[in-house]
Amino acid sequence: MKKQQNNTLKAAVVLTISLLFIASSSIAIAAISSEKPVFSNMKTSKILGNSAKAEEEIRYYNPDTCTNVIGVGNTTMPFKWQSAIRFTQDELAAYANWNLTKVNAGYGADNGQLECDATVIIYGEGNATHPGVILSNDTTYHFDTSGIFTIPLVTPIKLGSYDELWVSIEWVQTEETAFIAVMDEGPAVDGKGDWGFDGAWSELQIYGLDYNWAIGAIVEGQGNAEISILNINGPIGIKAAIKNVGVVPADNIEWSILVTGGIFGRVNKSATGSVTELVVDATEAISIGMFFGLGEIQIEIKVHADNAVEVKATKSALLLGPMVVRIK
Repeated sequence: MKKQQNNTLKAAVVLTISLLFIASSSIAIAAISSEKPVFSNMKTSKILGNSAKAEEEIRYYNPDTCTNVIGVGNTTMPFKWQSAIRFTQDELAAYANWNLTKVNAGYGADNGQLECDATVIIYGEGNATHPGVILSNDTTYHFDTSGIFTIPLVTPIKLGSYDELWVSIEWVQTEETAFIAVMDEGPAVDGKGDWGFDGAWSELQIYGLDYNWAIGAIVEGQGNAEISILNINGPIGIKAAIKNVGVVPADNIEWSILVTGGIFGRVNKSATGSVTELVVDATEAISIGMFFGLGEIQIEIKVHADNAVEVKATKSALLLGPMVVRIK
């Protein structure tokens, strides 16, 4: 595999099985040579229309640092090779009822090959060194300019059915000196962000190419609930409100209020509760009743739901007998 970088680097060194190659020019080039063809790091939610559906991109690459371009050398052209990323339950668990509907892929058209045909291949669970069976390979795309492009899948993949997915782009490289597949500036996410296939699977880190492919999985689903804690106040006991500011109803909400502190740490008061469902934009009052003490206290409120990230609010206040004042 060959690699091209921008001119911020004047030389690059890659150690391979057979030789050490160093190139220095206005554009640095590092190449790997051997007896066979070789390979020389949020997501953002978006609401779809007026529905409750949302889509997010699962990725490892940094879209602001996609400056590296990769190609294959030392083989007869045209040659097919793959760049791939691997998702495990660390990334997929939050999207169990969602669908993989599109793939983002970065292409460089200005580095020896203006146009390129590619196939999106989705693999199932394999092991730590290679993917499993092919789940989908019916989506093709023609690149003819540089950039990161969104490719709709002909056959979407339902995520809840798989513990692991590999998302791969199979490139058809036609020029020996071409650099076509985009990577960021790294470092690579170990075991996940930099897989390549040129006849055998390997991570490009072993060639000194410590970057992540500009490949992302765009998933679509019902979106998530999002809880906000509002209006924490006294003066008798502690009162607050929780609000669902997400795009779908929040399910099985549990909340807790804990008050500690006071002189000699004698204040230790708590309350818990639950709400079966909280629809979008709805609020629910929560509270802890009257308690007594004197001195500074700390207030901690936690709320979580089956389909929302846990949120926490902390405040300090002054307790004067039964009166809670100066909450801040």
